[in-house]
Amino acid sequence: FSLRDAPAGGREPGSSSSKPGIGFREALANLFSQPGFLRVLAFWGLLGVVSWLIVGWLPTFYKERLELTQGVAGLYATGYINTMAMLGVLVGGILADRWSRINPRARILVPAIGMCLAAPAVFLASNSVLVTVAVGGFMVYGLTKAFTDANMMPILCMIADQRYRATGYGVLNMCSCIVGGIGLYAGGSLRDADIELGYIFQTASVIMLVCAALLFTLRPGKRD
Repeated sequence: FSLRDAPAGGREPGSSSSKPGIGFREALANLFSQPGFLRVLAFWGLLGVVSWLIVGWLPTFYKERLELTQGVAGLYATGYINTMAMLGVLVGGILADRWSRINPRARILVPAIGMCLAAPAVFLASNSVLVTVAVGGFMVYGLTKAFTDANMMPILCMIADQRYRATGYGVLNMCSCIVGGIGLYAGGSLRDADIELGYIFQTASVIMLVCAALLFTLRPGKRD
């Protein structure tokens, strides 16, 4: 309630009152007509599958693969990753802000590089029977995956009309949750079919490389 709009001189270019009114249908039509938004939507949805699979099944993986108790497995699966994720949000934001001084694509490239680091870490962790290697690998994932969390809205601001950024972010999160939930359920179905969680996490690491490829091909576009 204490916030106020910036003075007119501080607004972004193209924010004049001559723009047509904002409507939900118009917002969806505008967003889905942008190739960059569709690419980001695919990226965020696939990353949702990875995130939900790891969050949902990592305690079980630790318990079965590393033969830990349920309590210790739950602590390892949440405490270490979430701590690294909090650090990763700060690191990813700082790196992108500083790099953006000389590279306009920095806020796109930092999350992409983070995915390239997270993928082999998860692959290695999912193959290991050593507690230090498995936990360490997923800690790297928690750190570098968070680079995306710090830069997702800046990326959206680079490709979407400023009038529809909030709607765009809502669409991204809605699709990520829906697809991620389906992925979590699919993981359970694979478990029922006696597929090891290690193989499921290895598939997740491949998906992260696809996510990185989608970001590397993204180019900031001119917004109407």
